[in-house]
Amino acid sequence: MNRTIGRFELRGELGRGAQSTVYLGFDPQLQREVAIKTLQLNSRDPSQNASLLAEARAVSKLRHPNIVPIFDAGEEAGQLYLVFEYVPGQTLAAFLRQSGPSTPVKALFILRPVLDAIAQAHARGIIHRDLKPSNILLDENGTPRVMDFGIAAQVDAPDETGDTYSGTPAYMAPEYIARRECTERADVFAA
Repeated sequence: MNRTIGRFELRGELGRGAQSTVYLGFDPQLQREVAIKTLQLNSRDPSQNASLLAEARAVSKLRHPNIVPIFDAGEEAGQLYLVFEYVPGQTLAAFLRQSGPSTPVKALFILRPVLDAIAQAHARGIIHRDLKPSNILLDENGTPRVMDFGIAAQVDAPDETGDTYSGTPAYMAPEYIARRECTERADVFAA
């Protein structure tokens, strides 16, 4: 892959979701690897760009060792992109697929820092709304790092999603499914 976006070199694909792609990138100015999140390259929907920018603004407010920080946001040819710290490792989902169920001690070792990170987000008025194993990275030392605040919501913000649901059904809190209540409890349930 020999492409660039902004000043960043794209070196390969790290992952792909329903609406976005994450690339391994290189910042030639600071001489470091980064993760670059873009919307699917064939999509130019302004509302999706607004959603990605909202994620950037939400994550930029958070400072916690267990949250993957954002370094930059930019736009190229009408396409918004976010630049995050590159965290070598694997998602918790991949780890669980490889190793099977965790012991209670290992589960607590992973869950405690995740809950600390989510508590910090809640203290800043941000609800993750899509906390799940594939949105938790385990770095090379096994330290969990929460990522992908793509559908995060502000505490006490009106729900503007209409009749649609946002998130992953298996991790949705019962009160969200039944009454569309989106509170901090939804993240606790997902954890």
